[in-house]
Amino acid sequence: MKAWWAGLVPREQRIVLAGLVALVVLFLWLGVWEPLASNRAELRSEVGALSTDLAWMQQVSDQVRRRGAQQRSQPSAGAGGSVLTLIEVSANAAGIKQALGRVQPEGSGARLSFEEVGFDSLVGWLNDLENRHGLQISQLAVDVSSSPGMVSARLMVEPR
Repeated sequence: MKAWWAGLVPREQRIVLAGLVALVVLFLWLGVWEPLASNRAELRSEVGALSTDLAWMQQVSDQVRRRGAQQRSQPSAGAGGSVLTLIEVSANAAGIKQALGRVQPEGSGARLSFEEVGFDSLVGWLNDLENRHGLQISQLAVDVSSSPGMVSARLMVEPR
């Protein structure tokens, strides 16, 4: 390489050096500066969008808190119909209605029995009844079935 360089006339050496400098500058521009500038512009637009979202969320947060307090003070069973209707509709939505053997009204609640229902599905549904619909499980008896993961259950559901 040194022999090749020494064989060049000074004018050619200057041209090669200028070409190298231009190549290095071009590489730095395209490989470093341009991606950084592009990412910076994307981040600025994302920050702007997120700031707009934050402002909107702060505006409606009081409304959400008020509605949440209203929903907690009013059980869903009273607002959406009887406990029996709520149980059947929510069991159907949870996919366990076919296992619901008996629904017997008792006081303001209902006594239920399930045959061969998935334990995970049953527990998820009971959680949904308590947290979303304002009902409480006052009695629960679960028996293991011969099939893995399946149970039979008897329970009492009442409004809070």
